[in-house]
Amino acid sequence: MFKYSFLIVLIAFLLINFNGQENQIVGGRIKKERSEFFWGEYDSFTGRYSRSIKLKKGVTYAFTLSKSTKSGDLSLYVEDPRRTRFFEMTNNSLYLTPEKTRRYRINFIGSEHKGSFQLHWQSSIQKENEKSV
Repeated sequence: MFKYSFLIVLIAFLLINFNGQENQIVGGRIKKERSEFFWGEYDSFTGRYSRSIKLKKGVTYAFTLSKSTKSGDLSLYVEDPRRTRFFEMTNNSLYLTPEKTRRYRINFIGSEHKGSFQLHWQSSIQKENEKSV
């Protein structure tokens, strides 16, 4: 019986720790609220938090990031299913139009970041500064 209990605990541990989160969040959390909204609020975030989102071919998406930083750094990037990084958000807004409908992964990278953030995206009309991927 002990073997099976240990195996169940080990599997549960692996599932919890390998679900796209390789991070340490102290005094708060990061959450995907709706299909197009992430938010985080914490005393400290270090590491990588990632989740997948589905984007449709030919649709232009407007991404808007707002963050409050007391100390540390927070950045984000998006990668395709092959884990190829195709854009890193350096400004507070970005427009992109995927060339394929698929699931993309948003990755938040924290380096002892203290504060909060909100990332929102929605389909939009094409803009001059859009990026095709």
